[in-house]
Amino acid sequence: MAKENENQVYKEYSNRRKRYKRRRNIMIISLLLLLAVVGVAYLINLYNRSYHDYKVMKTTEIKGENAVGYLSYGSSVIKYGKDGAVAYDKDANPLWNGSYEMSDPIADTCGKYVVIADKGNNSVHIYNEKGEVGSFATLYDIVKVEVAYQGVVAALMEEGDTNYIILYDSDGTKLDEAKNTVNNAGFPMDISLSDDGKKLVAIYLSVSEGDIVSNVVFYNFGDVGDNYTNQIVGGYIFDKGIVSPRAAFLNNDTVCVYKNNGFVIYSMKEKSKDVHEENLKGKIQSILYNKNYTGVVLESEDGTAKRLMLYNLTGKKVLDKTLDFDYKRIFMTDEEIIMYDDASCIIMKVNGKVKFKYTFEGNISDFYPINNLDRYYLINETKLSEIQISE
Repeated sequence: MAKENENQVYKEYSNRRKRYKRRRNIMIISLLLLLAVVGVAYLINLYNRSYHDYKVMKTTEIKGENAVGYLSYGSSVIKYGKDGAVAYDKDANPLWNGSYEMSDPIADTCGKYVVIADKGNNSVHIYNEKGEVGSFATLYDIVKVEVAYQGVVAALMEEGDTNYIILYDSDGTKLDEAKNTVNNAGFPMDISLSDDGKKLVAIYLSVSEGDIVSNVVFYNFGDVGDNYTNQIVGGYIFDKGIVSPRAAFLNNDTVCVYKNNGFVIYSMKEKSKDVHEENLKGKIQSILYNKNYTGVVLESEDGTAKRLMLYNLTGKKVLDKTLDFDYKRIFMTDEEIIMYDDASCIIMKVNGKVKFKYTFEGNISDFYPINNLDRYYLINETKLSEIQISE
């Protein structure tokens, strides 16, 4: 009898313990769900928050010759001119200085690397977060340069009727080369290099029977491309009269080729494959893109209105918004659309909601994000200011 009572007590204890564990697990799961809901609500509120003011956190005087241009460099910014370049960190402190002499500097960034070259001449300088890592002279006159994540540089060059696309290591070692003549491919319009430095798209313009013809050529400089003639793994010729001035790798495996009446999205993991072609009516005033979207700004026939249209990588339209702002520059960051004129700036989310709109007292030379949240670089002719936007 005593043993039966003992078993009964043990059974009741075991059942109470199971009920306690079950209630505890339910409470923990409920708490986690509540925290998740609160967290999502906070992020949604943060994403859709509107800002109407700002304060200056820090200002750095810009010395030397006026800048030719600025580049966003991670959470930093780079000023480059004819006599050198300066990188500023997220606190607006000089990160590194680079000296050179150029007549017409052009620049590109990817990851931690920056390339600056002298358009129409032969000088190339490459930098990373520590400063200059290499410099060299090209054999032919430079038209455009792009840099990849590991520091590989693609240079489009010309000499007479011949154009060259050469890939260089950061020390100037030639890695690969593609050569064309005007009679064969046409005049080179643009190139774009993939992030891994192994794939490239080039656009050529020629005249056939009195009509303009745009020719898009896809190169693979990796192992797959070795199996193809001249490492050309794809190509496309647009209809006569269609002009294609720009191409861009949106991410490492997606290319967008822009034309005067729209754009074409291509997948290019190794070889090119068309994904979507969008034909538009109206004059394309601007193009913009990031790793997830591509977009255009269309100007109405009478020039009185503009439409911003944004598409995802499959070509689905995700935004169609009328713009009443006469910007001088518009571009996309990882999360936002930024546009500005000489004094005013608008920051817009991908869903079209205006995050920040403000008219500053001084001129705007450039405007870049620092943290994709509330801090930005506000740049004019003499100052680089770190600002924090506020409600």
